[in-house]
Amino acid sequence: MDRRIALALRRDPRLLGVFERRLRSKMATARSAAVGTDDWEWYVILTLWSPLRVIKLLEDSSEQATRLRKTSPLLSLLSEPERRQLLGLDFLSE
Repeated sequence: MDRRIALALRRDPRLLGVFERRLRSKMATARSAAVGTDDWEWYVILTLWSPLRVIKLLEDSSEQATRLRKTSPLLSLLSEPERRQLLGLDFLSE
């Protein structure tokens, strides 16, 4: 799934901003105790990293990349239709 998200980011790097805004919104509506360090770490990644660096993270097999992918909120930030589209590999194909 991570590789499919990476492919979608390659097709349209603006998707990174979509993920960042949705995560920020999720964090803003959650209770402060409900926002964990994983969410904050991913928020920093989505906010400060370039699309290419995030793509490399999603495709890398290093220990750090594997650890980060295990806590990735990206799939949960997509709507059900967006997830189905991503599974069909026609995500953002228009």
